[in-house]
Amino acid sequence: MSKKVERVLSALEKMGRRYIREFLVEEGSEPSQLCSDWYCAFKFLLSKLYMQGRNDSLSDRYLGKMKECLDSYFLPDSINKLEALVQGAYIPLTADWEDFNVENSPLWHKFDNTMGKQRDREMVLDVLRYISNIPDYNIVNHSISEIEAGRIRDHREELKLIWGVGPKTSAFYLRDIIFLFNCELSTDDSIELQPIDTWVRQVVESLRDEQDSDRQLSTENWLVQHGGGPVNSALINAGMWYLGKHSFGLILRLLAEGNISLEMIDL
Repeated sequence: MSKKVERVLSALEKMGRRYIREFLVEEGSEPSQLCSDWYCAFKFLLSKLYMQGRNDSLSDRYLGKMKECLDSYFLPDSINKLEALVQGAYIPLTADWEDFNVENSPLWHKFDNTMGKQRDREMVLDVLRYISNIPDYNIVNHSISEIEAGRIRDHREELKLIWGVGPKTSAFYLRDIIFLFNCELSTDDSIELQPIDTWVRQVVESLRDEQDSDRQLSTENWLVQHGGGPVNSALINAGMWYLGKHSFGLILRLLAEGNISLEMIDL
């Protein structure tokens, strides 16, 4: 690896730590609350699963509307509300949705297109199906247990069976669980923490050496090979998103502060 790439990866790791401070450690994402309240854990999972295949700001808007709807339905007695949905078969009871009629669900009729496409709304019902079958209904506790047991790969595959959940969002959720709870992983598990979006892909492409043997590596494998362990590679991944998301603002701020000169830009 060249010195240039080393310097960039070191800077990206620091940006990944900024991502944790500025985006992950927020109200509603405190580890103790996620572990003690199934409903907070459920919404934390949704906050990752909604980030799929569209502009982040649009996903945030859809997610905000969905959370408002869910709060009005579930709170203040969320466990009893979930159990009533299960007992009434108002959410799917099987992964293939056998014998489930969405039109009979009172929760489904609370949803509208301000909360995303139909697949987003169906995904919410299927997440509820999934968590209704795990101990204490708490997805975060379940994920931590699976990770600590060395089953993160199997757990990710299980998450991907939820309607609407794919490689990017399942890795995004597990990566942020690792950040919040400092779970230990083997290097072999690093690839499970690599959500790949357009920002990550573009940064990796810019850092690849045309002559390197790793030119043929997938984006995920490039990050694993160059990241220096599960946590570091995950931090670099988060830093790549942070850089892409904030590059415009960062450049403007550096220009305003005099940290980038016109000569450096070579206009």
